[in-house]
Amino acid sequence: MKNNKINALIIIGSFVLLIGYLLLMDNPKDLLNAFMSAQFEHLLLALACICLYWLLESLILKNISRTQSKKLSTFACLRTTMVGQLFNCITPFQSGGQPVQAMLLAKYDVPIGEASCILLTKFIVYQTILTFYSFFVLLFRLQFFVTHVSGFTLLVLVGFLIHILVVAFLIGIGFFPNSTKKILIKIIHFLHKIKVIKNITKTINKLDNELDGFYSNFKILKKNLKTLLLPSILTVLQLTAFFVIPYFVCFSLGVTNISLFDVICASAFVLMITSFIPTPGGFGGAEGSFYLIFRVFFPKVALLAIAIILWRVFTFYLPIIVGIFFTKILYRSKEDKASIV
Repeated sequence: MKNNKINALIIIGSFVLLIGYLLLMDNPKDLLNAFMSAQFEHLLLALACICLYWLLESLILKNISRTQSKKLSTFACLRTTMVGQLFNCITPFQSGGQPVQAMLLAKYDVPIGEASCILLTKFIVYQTILTFYSFFVLLFRLQFFVTHVSGFTLLVLVGFLIHILVVAFLIGIGFFPNSTKKILIKIIHFLHKIKVIKNITKTINKLDNELDGFYSNFKILKKNLKTLLLPSILTVLQLTAFFVIPYFVCFSLGVTNISLFDVICASAFVLMITSFIPTPGGFGGAEGSFYLIFRVFFPKVALLAIAIILWRVFTFYLPIIVGIFFTKILYRSKEDKASIV
């Protein structure tokens, strides 16, 4: 019950702050007129894109789980995906999704070590493809946005560097088990000293068991890297679906003199900047970077303000609402008794 109240406060509070901030950007009457002018059919296409994004992620999860000889149902993968979306949105650095997904997969009879391997593999694929995606958009459209957006180079290059470091760290976890274990044991000792961990022996033994399960499955994966080809292709399509959402939002507001490629590049730059903003769902940083980059496409501030609201509805608030639905309602069905509540 306490967690429910906290989640609700995060959603309501962030939305109130967003509306308050946007009201300061332009006259409320102009904002209302811009909102009323939005074309519904284009918003439906934006909705289709975010639904495709979720579906592709669930297919990626299902495909990678098969490399570990785990046959998860499509519904189990979709539910795991949506629960992950929820907790990614309401935790800093999107850090809450994977631990909860691992717990949920355990309810589907996937050992924690194997679940961790599946989820880490999926995350490595996602981050690697995102890094390559970012590299190509930097290669082709960096100069255009540098010309039109002040301070753009520093922001994007810092974001790109962080992505590279994250990929290097994730690969290090998978390919250097001894070093990883030593680092984690040092962290456990530190947490024991500051009274966060009480039983250090039990914690280290549990860590050993989980890491042994993880690495035994990761060894199988390393011998069959070609099995990651399909998840990589699906991830490219998944990211593209996500990056196209602002294109349909722009069209719904009558901003049609834009190229799809430029919008995809701009969306990739926004994600590059905001992926590691230390707030739930990147709140504040996501809206600020969207405003900074996408204002080159909008003739009026009011239209841009409404575009930010609509974009965040599709990419932040809707995943939370649908994620809560999958978490709190669907687990009661006869087909799926697994629960993380």
